[in-house]
Amino acid sequence: MHLPHFRGLRAFAAVLALAAASAASATAAAETAAPAGAALPAPGQPLPAEHFLRPPQFGEVAVSPSGRRMAVVLSAEGGRRVAAVASLDSPGDFKVVGAFSNANVNGVTWVNDDRLVYGGSQPGYIVSEGGAGLFAVDHDGGNGRQLVAWVETTEQIGTRIQSRVLPYGWFLFDTLDDGSDDVLMYRPFSDARGDPVSGRLVRLNTRSGTMRTVGAGMPAFASSWLLDPQGEPRVVRVVHDGRERLHWRAPGSDDWQLVDDRPAISEDSLVPLALEGPEQLLVETRNGRDTSAVFEFNLRQRKLGTEPVAALNGFDAQAELVRNRSTGALLGLHTRAAQPVSVWFDERLATVQQRVDAALPPDRFNRLVCGRCESSNLFVVQSRSDRNQGEIYVFEPAASRLRLLGQMRPWLPEATQGKRTFHRVPARDGLPLPLVLTHPAGQDQAKPLPAVVLVHGGPWVRGSDRLWSGEAQFLASRGWRVLEVEFRGSTGFGWRHFRAGWQQWGLAMQDDLADAVAWAAQAGWVDPARVCIFGSSYGGYAALMGPIRHPGQYRCAASHVGVTDIELIFTATWGDTTEQFKRHGLPALVGEPGRDAERLRATSPLQRVAEIKVPVLLGQGVYDRRVPPEHADRFMAAARRAGVAVERVNYDEGHGWALSANHADFMRRLEAFIGRALNP
Repeated sequence: MHLPHFRGLRAFAAVLALAAASAASATAAAETAAPAGAALPAPGQPLPAEHFLRPPQFGEVAVSPSGRRMAVVLSAEGGRRVAAVASLDSPGDFKVVGAFSNANVNGVTWVNDDRLVYGGSQPGYIVSEGGAGLFAVDHDGGNGRQLVAWVETTEQIGTRIQSRVLPYGWFLFDTLDDGSDDVLMYRPFSDARGDPVSGRLVRLNTRSGTMRTVGAGMPAFASSWLLDPQGEPRVVRVVHDGRERLHWRAPGSDDWQLVDDRPAISEDSLVPLALEGPEQLLVETRNGRDTSAVFEFNLRQRKLGTEPVAALNGFDAQAELVRNRSTGALLGLHTRAAQPVSVWFDERLATVQQRVDAALPPDRFNRLVCGRCESSNLFVVQSRSDRNQGEIYVFEPAASRLRLLGQMRPWLPEATQGKRTFHRVPARDGLPLPLVLTHPAGQDQAKPLPAVVLVHGGPWVRGSDRLWSGEAQFLASRGWRVLEVEFRGSTGFGWRHFRAGWQQWGLAMQDDLADAVAWAAQAGWVDPARVCIFGSSYGGYAALMGPIRHPGQYRCAASHVGVTDIELIFTATWGDTTEQFKRHGLPALVGEPGRDAERLRATSPLQRVAEIKVPVLLGQGVYDRRVPPEHADRFMAAARRAGVAVERVNYDEGHGWALSANHADFMRRLEAFIGRALNP
């Protein structure tokens, strides 16, 4: 399931400080390490699970504002992830500027051309008090400073002296690129039920630790803010009591005006993206279309433009904007159709994109990463495809030179990976269902193969596209064709597709999976007598409902952190679903516990477990607050009473995978489990 929430401090234990390692120079080649605990397979044998699930050699990449330097999260010897910096004039030489003896760096962001911030935390779901934080450092590794510590308070014991290190609960909001050493930090505040009620936004100096509040007097219950080029909040979005409201503070005014008010879940929902001028807001909305697009919204006139700034045929825009940071002008955007795509409105950047695309294989998606894109003379390029999960280049337009820095997963030869194809197939009521097929390597011609239906979580998210996917490629490497269906209720494919999934858990949403299998069998891709179903979160729910709703369709069902009882989403005492979402979101999307109680019970695997006639694998995170272990506990007890064969494995994880070793262990178990059901 995908629900709005703020992550909380996971555990309070003995203080275990993050010990920063000394900065050192390293090259990209020196950072390459074989996956821990994963021996190379014998010739002809499939690659082990760790190869697919281990963090990549190159993680998050950021380019400094001037485009002179890049920062990257690298996987170093021993598996630790570190922050490193290189000059784009000599990008092969990385200098480690942030590292820990007992923790990983999680992300990097430039403050200005000389200074950056990075986050760090202990590996695993349980993070001790003091075991994570946010840090700032110069590009050469000097002048390091901790900005945030995961502790309850930074007030010194026995005094009222307050440290300039912020306590847990503060998060990086944005950088400014105004020549200062400042960043914007925010702290959300929630009521006793966990619902957000307000937030504090401050400007923090990353050298001195001094800060000042910005945007005082903003409307209550704010969930997001947009700032002008001077770093002042101008637009606030409030989602509360089933309504979404936009407030605007005009230049030169201290008063917030309500400029838009509509239902929170509606066909014409207005999502603010960026300020393009003092009175002009870029928003994502439908404005009479089925799929969303980017429109201009005049804040003073409270009026939408009639024609979209950018739109895709058959897909919601879901746009990530690229703008001129000093003027707010729109330069381009990144979006996603069958695979990601970049659209540039700036002629120079469009030409750079064309030259990069022409220099690399035609099946690649090549994303330009730049600081101030409008003036950059060097570009980092992230190049990916369905079989190549990523390469990093530096492109120098003036010299027409494209230099390879490294591969994301050099231990995964492209020839061992399967082709991924995108299709739209009809559901039984005619609704087009987007579908991604992952074919075993060399098996992308129509031939009936055993198959795994891999169901995405959410469910109100977009699941997949044609780019490389670790779980799908791992399953395909075992000889199974993998089907990823964008069942109704998934987002990214228009309002009709999303709306058709309301209150259809276990019903039409489940039928969509079976209809995709039927199409794939008729097209010659799948052996319909040898199909299993697997998913996590909502996908785990759908996996358990599969053999109930469609008996005989699947030979086995595997669920990871899956919902087993819909009513528990509303009533569980240990969970992170907010009361606001329970009152105003879930009733519309899933059902009303009182009025729809009979339907919710009839579509809960827990209530119908005795109807399952195939083996079941159940994986659970014991610290999961999104789908608490009570779901698995109750299901196991009912399965035992009904004589249903269930294998269960618990992990010291939450709602997902913090440790790739745990993820790999579960996938090996899944491989053996599916193999027993599907293989001759």
